[in-house]
Order: sequence, then structure tokens, then C-alpha cells
Amino acid sequence: MIDIDKGKKIGIISSRLAPNRYQSLALLIILSALSLSLWDVPWAQAILSPVRTSVTAVHELGHAIACLATGGSVTGMTIVSDNNGHGGLTFCSGGLPFIYTQTGYLGTALFGSFLIFVGQYPRAAKAILALLGLTICTASLTFMFGTILHGEILQGLGSMLWGALIGAALIWGGVKLQPSAANFILIFLAAQTALNAVTDIIILSKLSIGLIPSASFSDATNMAVITGIPAAFWSILWGIASLSMLSATLWFCYRPKQPKVQYHPLKP
Repeated sequence: MIDIDKGKKIGIISSRLAPNRYQSLALLIILSALSLSLWDVPWAQAILSPVRTSVTAVHELGHAIACLATGGSVTGMTIVSDNNGHGGLTFCSGGLPFIYTQTGYLGTALFGSFLIFVGQYPRAAKAILALLGLTICTASLTFMFGTILHGEILQGLGSMLWGALIGAALIWGGVKLQPSAANFILIFLAAQTALNAVTDIIILSKLSIGLIPSASFSDATNMAVITGIPAAFWSILWGIASLSMLSATLWFCYRPKQPKVQYHPLKP
């Protein structure tokens, strides 16, 4: 015979959630709300400039990794503005443009989702910060250096400098910070990456449908050239996909947990 102990001897019903889940969710909400409230404030933009440059690096690394994964090569990368409407550029040769053209915006949303997920685990924060910093430093010494060979010397040098500084700061944080402080930085980056993924898609959509005039190319217009499907379709599609990834991650990580019920057989 099996029964549920309504007292203390036969069964235990526990609905308590891990404190880390509460803390990381509260911190994510606070940082996101604070970032949105200061989004257009000049001094806040100046302070957040390194963070937004790191998000640009994630976007461009999304292109680069997909290019390499599809058999291509990366001959250059920038993560600074070229004053032509581009926050960064990745120069790819070979590979599958249909794939790697899409992995800038989608890759940023995916990385933001990853940071939201690992934000629940403070013990992993130091290693993730160090790994991210090492990746950006490696990119600055390889992909970004190649930009100089394209004749874009100032952009190449500026990108390498920013990449080295951001990468070194992340490595330092991964080595020196306490796990709680490293986790705070990780959740802060998660909030910034997720917000930038959404806002960048909104801006891209406005550009694609003509609400914002632009004579420059974008990932969406490149996809239009590749497929013949209008740029607006791709920007909206990426927006829906990005929001879906972020929403699914938040639901998976922070949905209400069902009480765990343990059954113990009655002793004769």
C-alpha cells in the first residue's frame, strides 16, 4: 500500500525553489528595466559603449563562426562603426551565405538566451566570463587583424584595440572576481545582449520597410539579394525568431516549479 503522508512520517511535499532562481530573475528584471529607462540618456550611452561594442562582437562572431562552419574563411572583421550605418562588418569568403548571413542577429539572440540560462548557476560564471574574453581576444588577433589587409587600417586597429580591451576585462573578471560578482556581470551582459538583440531587429525592420531612410546594405538586404525575398520578410522573421528564443528561455528557466511529491511505503 502506498499513501501520501499528510503529517511528517509517510511523505514529503516540497515546493521550495532554489534561491538562485529568484535572485537571478529579480536581477535580470531590474537590470533590464534600468537599461531601458536609460537607453537614450547620453551619459548612460557613454558608459554602456563597451558593452554595446561587445554585443557587436557577438553579432559579428555569429557571422564568422557560421562562415567557418560551412566551409568558408573569414578574411576580416570590424566591431566599430564605419559611419555608413554599420556597427561592425565581417568579411567572408566561400561558405554558405544563406546560412552565415542570418547568424548575426539570430546568433546574438541565441547567445543572449544562453547567458540568461547560465545566469542561474553562479559557479559557472567565472569560467564563462573567461571563455568569452578568450574568444574575443582570439578574434581580435585573427579575424580583426585581417581587416587591415583590406585597407581599412583605422577600423582594423580600432576593432583590435576594442576587442583586446573587452576580452582582457572579461578574462580578468573570470579570474579575479568572486562567483557572485562574476554572476552579476554575466546577468548584466545577458540583459544587455537580449535588449540589443530585440532593439537592433526593430531598427533593421524599420530600415527594411523604409521607415528609416538608408542607402547602405544590411544583413536583410543581403538576404534579399541571395533569395529574391524582400528584406522586410527577413528582418521580421529574425525578430519573431529572436523573441521566441528569448521568451522560451525565460519560460524554461523561471517558470513556476511543480511541487515534488515523494512517496514512501507504509511500514507494516
